[in-house]
Amino acid sequence: MNDLSYESKHIFDLIVERVHDVKKGKGYEKPQAFVEWFINIYFNSPQDIFIADGSHDGKVDAFFTTHDGSTVKHHVVNSKYTEEYGKSAPVKFYEEISYFLNAFENRSRREEYLSRAVKAELRPHYKQLFAKFDEGQAELMFITNHKRNEVQANQVSDGSIKLFHLDDLIQYIVDDIDGAMPRTAPLELTNIHQVLAADKAETEVATSIVFARLYDFIKYMNKDPHDLLFARNVRLSLGNTTPNKAIKETFMKTPKEFAFSNNGITILCERHIHDPGTKMLQLINPRVVNGSQTLHSIRDIPSPSQNARVMLRIIEIPPITNKDVATTVKKKKEIINKIAIRSNQQNPIKATNLIANDDYQMELYRYFRRNKLFYERREKEWSCRSRYLKSVGIAQGPSLTPLLQLISSYYWQRKAGLGPVVAKSPNELCESTKYDQIRESDPELVYQIYLLSKIISDCSRRLKKVKYIGKYKNYAVLTVFSLLVAGLQSIKVRFGTKELTASLRHYVENSPSHKKMERTVQKAYNIVDSNFNRTAKEHRSKTGEVLSTNNYFKNQSFIDKIFAAQHIGEVAKTIKGVF
Repeated sequence: MNDLSYESKHIFDLIVERVHDVKKGKGYEKPQAFVEWFINIYFNSPQDIFIADGSHDGKVDAFFTTHDGSTVKHHVVNSKYTEEYGKSAPVKFYEEISYFLNAFENRSRREEYLSRAVKAELRPHYKQLFAKFDEGQAELMFITNHKRNEVQANQVSDGSIKLFHLDDLIQYIVDDIDGAMPRTAPLELTNIHQVLAADKAETEVATSIVFARLYDFIKYMNKDPHDLLFARNVRLSLGNTTPNKAIKETFMKTPKEFAFSNNGITILCERHIHDPGTKMLQLINPRVVNGSQTLHSIRDIPSPSQNARVMLRIIEIPPITNKDVATTVKKKKEIINKIAIRSNQQNPIKATNLIANDDYQMELYRYFRRNKLFYERREKEWSCRSRYLKSVGIAQGPSLTPLLQLISSYYWQRKAGLGPVVAKSPNELCESTKYDQIRESDPELVYQIYLLSKIISDCSRRLKKVKYIGKYKNYAVLTVFSLLVAGLQSIKVRFGTKELTASLRHYVENSPSHKKMERTVQKAYNIVDSNFNRTAKEHRSKTGEVLSTNNYFKNQSFIDKIFAAQHIGEVAKTIKGVF
């Protein structure tokens, strides 16, 4: 869909649907359900959520906390909800925001505010929030699905309060449609005579097999403009590849042969209901985890056959509820990830593709998104969506494989077998012991790793005239990155802190003098070059063979010599004071 106004209306309707779902599940009124919905899609693991009932709540509709691994942050929300699309926020909303904001900023009027506007049982909570606000540990927010009133909004000090209007919600939802809209429309499969179910005593989760008509999938996809059906799939459509051409040809020319010519489709759902009388099989909240290439290959074929069938494996995963204890939630998520990975191992696929939808990658995805960057977890996703993302202020960020390599290179001391050498083989990073270590890296640390690599890359481009830097092309990038990390750590730069994030962002956004940083990058390359030349000479003397740069950077014993204390000290001396 190219019509943005239609797109916005469609997403607005999705918001309303989700608010109704929350209302039904939690028993809230719609305004409270709206707040609950937003909190849970926008924040990672919000805790201690309190939703006010609207009576003497002091204009505070919700408060909750988040934890970044070191600091607890308090969030205070004022909100307004509507089911009328395109309705502009009235002046009175901003008057209420000003009153709400003044209650926190004007200390002298707090007691009057508490006595007049807040019921007694809530006052202790508010006093705690005031104290946290004074300490810089509380964030004020206004959330609405009304359109922004530019004149009034500009008069509100959004330096002290974060404002979210309809356009902001749409921008976030389009980028994170899976997280924001976790439900899909039911999928109805027709003319299903029999459902073959595995014995429940012999399988971890309920699993059934049917031979479904592809025509039913085509009809469903035509009504699924955001491709929610594929949001759990580890790969997007790979385009007109040779296997996909063969899939299309079989569907068009010999549809009755499709069932035994194709590997089939795997789909997750909350439950499936078969009516033997109508021969209808309904899948509730379906998600394809394997079979995206099959379905994308045949979706746009004119006059599609109604005879072609495909083997469909249906796996029932009941929805995670608030009653599920943490261990149950973790187990369910592990099962979903295993299904996505194992069902895709039958066709050629990279190990890095298989982790694209796990919880950690989604956590990184959302963190970068909040920093206006698109983290490309799935191949070719940026090229598919860049036009729209750029139009709403989202820039291209890192992609999954290079980011994994950088995280591995950050652990240059080879913790859990990581480092720049193993990083040159990305699939190895997906092995459980290595990936478990990578998963422990806090999103803020990963963001810093990305910013630092961007700075180093910019300096390298400006230094490309230096001959010995040019000769290494991309072979030395990860080793140079590791060497700079080692230098920064040796002068006690604290990775993972908000202070370093602010310093790196300032450097990237304001482009200060790069001379000192360029000298540091050149120093690192100089160390690499000296070590390579020495090692290559020794290697040729011993073996009579020329040592290629590619083989050099894959040899752990060669690279270990670069991280001698003397070399780290040289880098540290040069980089001191940059950040």
